[in-house]
Amino acid sequence: MRKIITIVFLFNLAFNATAQQLDLQTCLANVNKNYPLLKQKDIEKEINSIAITRNNAQWLPQISVKGQASYQSDVTSFNSGVAGCGMNPISKDQYKAYLDINQTLYDGGMTNIKNDLQELSMQVNTNAVEIEIRKIRLQTQKFFFTALLAQENATVLETSKVEISERIKVQEAGLKFGTVRQSQIDILKVELLKLDQNLIQNHYNKKAALAVISLFSGLEINDSTNLETPAAINAIENDFSKRLEFKNYEIQKNSLNKKEQLSANGTLPKLSLFGQGGYGRPGLNMLNDDFDTFYIVGARVNWDISSFYTLNKDKKTTEYATESIEVQKKVLTTNLQAQKLSLDATVSQLTEMIEKDKQIVLLRNSISKVAAVELDNGIATATTYLIEKNAETQAKQALKIHEVQLIANQYEIQNLTGN
Repeated sequence: MRKIITIVFLFNLAFNATAQQLDLQTCLANVNKNYPLLKQKDIEKEINSIAITRNNAQWLPQISVKGQASYQSDVTSFNSGVAGCGMNPISKDQYKAYLDINQTLYDGGMTNIKNDLQELSMQVNTNAVEIEIRKIRLQTQKFFFTALLAQENATVLETSKVEISERIKVQEAGLKFGTVRQSQIDILKVELLKLDQNLIQNHYNKKAALAVISLFSGLEINDSTNLETPAAINAIENDFSKRLEFKNYEIQKNSLNKKEQLSANGTLPKLSLFGQGGYGRPGLNMLNDDFDTFYIVGARVNWDISSFYTLNKDKKTTEYATESIEVQKKVLTTNLQAQKLSLDATVSQLTEMIEKDKQIVLLRNSISKVAAVELDNGIATATTYLIEKNAETQAKQALKIHEVQLIANQYEIQNLTGN
């Protein structure tokens, strides 16, 4: 009996050596590289680049071409009352076309602050994309452990099939000598069929989980892929600061400070140069009614005093918004701590249960061996044997389930802390 199980075990080792091997980190790494949402990060960078270029365009000369034709009901006239000293009247229809140029020299630091705000906005949007991808990684991880559990369960079932098949051979030998009834063999064969049903279910559970992993990661995964059990994680820091949500909170606070600075700088004077050149009637000499060229150059100061009206209100708004962010941080921290406490308790529970599972498996294995010997010697019936054998199989399955659940919970805690 042991020889047969050893042969099956060695066959499985050889099969696994040639089958495609897949580990959890490979799946997660490929999600990071291949998930379609990653393209959004490049889009956000392009949007940011365009927005900053537009902001910086404020430092380029602002050029516009303007034209105007008008008719006035009255014009300025000079009538001295002295013969020969009169002046030709100015035309009531007037025309001008000109080029208007403005060059900013000092804008109170407004453009630089707007660029900083744009960069912060891009960081928030990029982190939001990463948060969504993290959710996909978490789903990938759950499907990986689902597939791994199906794989481990199949190993237990295959071992049971080998052992029951050996019992059938012994019983068939007894049938030839008339010491065993056919019904006893049929009972064992029915159990084999049930095991096959369970294996079919496990196969499709694994297949479905691998299909989702393949979809998320872009990996080509076949049904025979052998999943490697991830290493256990024993020490996990109780620190959530690495989560992108908290980084976004800090970015939002920086954005609020920048907006307050933008409001404050709005009260500063703005300095620019201007120039205007064109052709029209009249030109700058209002006493000359002929078409003429003209130009004006100079410097301009613009100080918006009304911006002081809302300055204090803007500061108050920033204070309240910052306080709101701190509240959100505390709420998230509390919720995460609650989740971690629950997961920590589950990990402790599973750790203790696994120790009991191992003891149960040893005892069930011993009981099953005795039942097998009794069946072979005609002391026990096939039904009695299967009761003990199924109990052993269930004990082994429980051990595998708890071992996989333990590792899955450890990785969930790792994800929870943002590591």
